[in-house]
Amino acid sequence: MHSFEIVVVTSPKRNSLLLPHIKHLNPVVSVTPNYELPARFDPPVKGLTYNHLGTYRCFKGHQDAIAKAKDSKYDYALIFEDDAVPNISAWDILVEDSVCLLKSFELVSFHGRQHDLGNFACYYSNYRFMYPIVKGSWIVAALAYLVPREQYDKLLAFEYDGTPWDIVLYRNFKYCLMEPSCFDHDRSQGSLVD
Repeated sequence: MHSFEIVVVTSPKRNSLLLPHIKHLNPVVSVTPNYELPARFDPPVKGLTYNHLGTYRCFKGHQDAIAKAKDSKYDYALIFEDDAVPNISAWDILVEDSVCLLKSFELVSFHGRQHDLGNFACYYSNYRFMYPIVKGSWIVAALAYLVPREQYDKLLAFEYDGTPWDIVLYRNFKYCLMEPSCFDHDRSQGSLVD
């Protein structure tokens, strides 16, 4: 038994690559509707995405997943994108052991990419985690993350301004990152943003 709700953000346009690996854990599936951008949308933040409609849908999909977690009995939510694939068999034990990190951090990410390791310091628990030591260090890290209930309302309050969800997370939360990751990002079906 785990101490967190598992919510999978998925698209109606593709099959989840993750669900076959976790169906025995009874995850909540959050299918992102085909949201439309507000009329005459002109993002205040420019240059962070090549597809505002897809990025908006991904952003809203993560918020929908958080809203589903808010309705659960658990104090923590493990949010997945549907193209996360475990690369170790004991990933769920590793995530469970990581709940204690939420005493020091507001969010724990289990996969990151496009980051400069020189901008991070090591934080050891039972596994190797890193945290940014350079403010604003770039990272894409929303494939799999653990968040406590205390952060749900903050996550739900963000409005899409052209900033992708990954960047909202790293710019607004004290987080740590597992390195190496216990999940692979399988982009064989494209991106949630596409």
